[in-house]
Amino acid sequence: MKISSKQIIKKINEEFANTYKAHRCFINSGVLWDKCIETIKDEELLNHIIFCNDVLKIPPVKVFLLTCDEDFSNLTDFDKTCLGAFWGFVFKFALGYDNQKSTSILTKGIKTATYFYDKKLEVVNA
Repeated sequence: MKISSKQIIKKINEEFANTYKAHRCFINSGVLWDKCIETIKDEELLNHIIFCNDVLKIPPVKVFLLTCDEDFSNLTDFDKTCLGAFWGFVFKFALGYDNQKSTSILTKGIKTATYFYDKKLEVVNA
């Protein structure tokens, strides 16, 4: 089964707040949220993030942070958990990955992040 960036964003807008209630205030909260949504809209970058996750087992949070032009090295603890919740939602609930594993990343103040496996969907151009 395939899914487009537009469908992923629609799913985020409709379900993220109810799925991650503690992180609902992250929605439309500023630069970090905007950059996450911008990344989803960039299908080429999103497919690179998926490749890094699937083949190299590099968590999406790490790839996202390394590909951002913005300096996200001073994220608050809440920002860090919001970032994890966002990418967790994308991979688990939008792309349909069934399993996950936490790993050390030591990137921009984040010590651990999760990569995902056993996926059901792939991103296509819409």
